[in-house]
Amino acid sequence: MSKLIKKLSSLRFTITLICLLGVMFIIGLWVPQKSLVKELYLQWHKNSPQLVSFLDFLGLTTVYTSPITVTLWFFFFLNLSLVIWQRIPLVRYRISLSEKMIVDPERAAGYSFSTSFPLPQGVGGENVIAVLRKKHFTVLGNADGFYAVKNRLSPLAFLIFHLSFFLILLGGVISVYTEFIGYLDLAQGETFRGEPGRYNASPRPKLPSFGGLPDATFTVKSIEPHVIGNTPTSIDVRLLDGRGGSHTVGINIPYKTGDSSFVFKHLGVAPLLVLKDAAGATLAENYIKLDVLQRKPDRFSLAGCNFTATFYPDYMLEQGKRASRSMEFNNPVFFISVERGGKKIGEGIIPKNGSLNFAGFRLEMHEMPYWVRFYVVKQRGLPVLYTGFALATVGVIWRLLFFKRELLGAVRGSGGARHLLVAGRSEYYKKLAEDEFMELFHNILGKGGTVS
Repeated sequence: MSKLIKKLSSLRFTITLICLLGVMFIIGLWVPQKSLVKELYLQWHKNSPQLVSFLDFLGLTTVYTSPITVTLWFFFFLNLSLVIWQRIPLVRYRISLSEKMIVDPERAAGYSFSTSFPLPQGVGGENVIAVLRKKHFTVLGNADGFYAVKNRLSPLAFLIFHLSFFLILLGGVISVYTEFIGYLDLAQGETFRGEPGRYNASPRPKLPSFGGLPDATFTVKSIEPHVIGNTPTSIDVRLLDGRGGSHTVGINIPYKTGDSSFVFKHLGVAPLLVLKDAAGATLAENYIKLDVLQRKPDRFSLAGCNFTATFYPDYMLEQGKRASRSMEFNNPVFFISVERGGKKIGEGIIPKNGSLNFAGFRLEMHEMPYWVRFYVVKQRGLPVLYTGFALATVGVIWRLLFFKRELLGAVRGSGGARHLLVAGRSEYYKKLAEDEFMELFHNILGKGGTVS
């Protein structure tokens, strides 16, 4: 049993696990993953069904949650747990203080350098100890023999760093099982109250295994895109939340509420279209969200008629063909083609606040506000995850910058021939620490020290 534990906690086993996890992640970058690039995966499956089925069987198309990867993570954290458990007694010993640590600096083992300083007249060992304490050294003993240590608790950073991995794991698990992902289309003036049915059916929302959907209430007060020539530069979407607070959403500027984020993803136009018959009676009236800003047509239906709409934000006729001078909304119009019963019954241009007559019907456009698509994500584990990363950062900084330094000292001789013997060591940067010790004692006692 002890041999097995030794192997499971060995550095070689740790390196092996890290390399194998790295291989799995590389495979995840090379092999299309079902949950990440679904369209590419489906096309690949259509072209090579046998190969993809074999990779599915091995779990390589869901590599990040495959049994192989989960097993590797299990052994990684088992290895980490055993390492921490074995290091706890050593860490406790290294942060402890005991009179047994006071030994003769000339005979001390494990100290990287030793130095002898003559003591100036009127300066004794107690003066040296007092200065060391001012420099944040903890000192045991007296002038006849002392032990001084700085950053005594530095070894705790090892435990903090390694324990942070468990917080990161916990945060990741909470995020995965409470994660909600969906898309939400809202036009200017629309209010969202967290209704599940408001989310787009395609792609289907990813529902959490535990917990609820985003709890948010807000109204889209205004949508203002900014376009220069043919280049969209920015967008300002102003939201008014349920408490009357105003928020602005832009590119890479999401609206955050609680554990949920609403990220701007897409822009479209939502004209108010009214369909009337020959007598002027209204047959249908609705705001229609049209995805036409990528210069592709979109389709909609009103009162049994099927419409195909192509949008020209800056309409012009160029050699008899419809075109747009730019993406700026200087002269916005729709080219509408109408079908009924599978037959075309009309087509034409309809500008903002204009109309189109066809086959005894009249289509009017009264307004042309915008609509936006939000990418909505809710993850409850992010605070735990960020805390884990913060602790890992603290552990690394503490361990490397505030490393432990130790000194042994004793005053020898009598009268004017007294001198201070010092031995020192540090966990890292031994030469820098030696220079630090030499400068410290030179400032205290003068330049008479000699290194042995």
